[in-house]
Amino acid sequence: MDTPFSEGFVNAFAVLGETATLVDTGNPGRRSFNQLNSQLKEHGLTFKDFDSIVLTHMHTDHSGGVMYIQEEADLPVYVHELAEPVVTGGVNEFNRINDFFKNFLEQCGANPSEHQHKRRYKDEIWKNVHYLKDGDNVHIGGTSYEVTYVPGHSQTDLLFWNSEEGIALVGDHIIPELSVNAFIEPPPPWQMDRPKTLLQYRESLNKVKSLPLKTCFSGHGKPFDQHGELIDKRLTEHEKRCRQIHEILSWGSKNIYEICLVMYPQLRDKTMFLGLSQIQGHLDLMEVRGEVKKEEIKSAIIYKLV
Repeated sequence: MDTPFSEGFVNAFAVLGETATLVDTGNPGRRSFNQLNSQLKEHGLTFKDFDSIVLTHMHTDHSGGVMYIQEEADLPVYVHELAEPVVTGGVNEFNRINDFFKNFLEQCGANPSEHQHKRRYKDEIWKNVHYLKDGDNVHIGGTSYEVTYVPGHSQTDLLFWNSEEGIALVGDHIIPELSVNAFIEPPPPWQMDRPKTLLQYRESLNKVKSLPLKTCFSGHGKPFDQHGELIDKRLTEHEKRCRQIHEILSWGSKNIYEICLVMYPQLRDKTMFLGLSQIQGHLDLMEVRGEVKKEEIKSAIIYKLV
């Protein structure tokens, strides 16, 4: 299905076996829903043929079709347990998330009025939601898949894998065509500090590298194998970006927005967040390693080399 994001299109999977399970649901809105419905019909399927919806994570290009599908068929939804505040929190959770991103942009030295996505609250009611955690099992297409929690790209990322066949549904945890952004996200409502998403992501990559996977089906792009080699490539890319940031900070102290202008001069307006998020993650990694330190000046955070 089409997506407004840089990946170009997003995958949803009809997993067929003793039963049929839908993994991911496409973007919000009727256009994406109609695309998915049309493609299912080409294979002789309707939404009522499925036993459940399983979500790899809560980003809108993967979870946006749930409400529309449930209007057509009363399907249970399986998603990571950290999705519950968004699913049940209503406008209060929506406003809390917006406030977090406004504060994050200000800390970066960016202007929220220019660089923050203007989201409108839309009340969505999901029915029959089941929450998963690491180590659970879920039936997909009538076959048992182990649930592995792989936070980093999002706080709700799940990887589903079948140990007998080595088949894995990896969502956006690994995408062969591009390097995944470990997006900065707010903490859950019961925590104060934001998660260090790139540190999480690197831990998740190393965790998945040890799994005996054969064929991986990603949320974007084509199926792939040799996941360990791809993971090594991504970890190497992180090191390269850290070196770029080190070089930029060797010229003097900077906030994240100033670093972003040098590293990603092509980013403008609302796309600026992509660069700010990526740089923040790498600065978190460099700070843990003792390579940089930070200082708050007014509302912005300044980074300098140690």
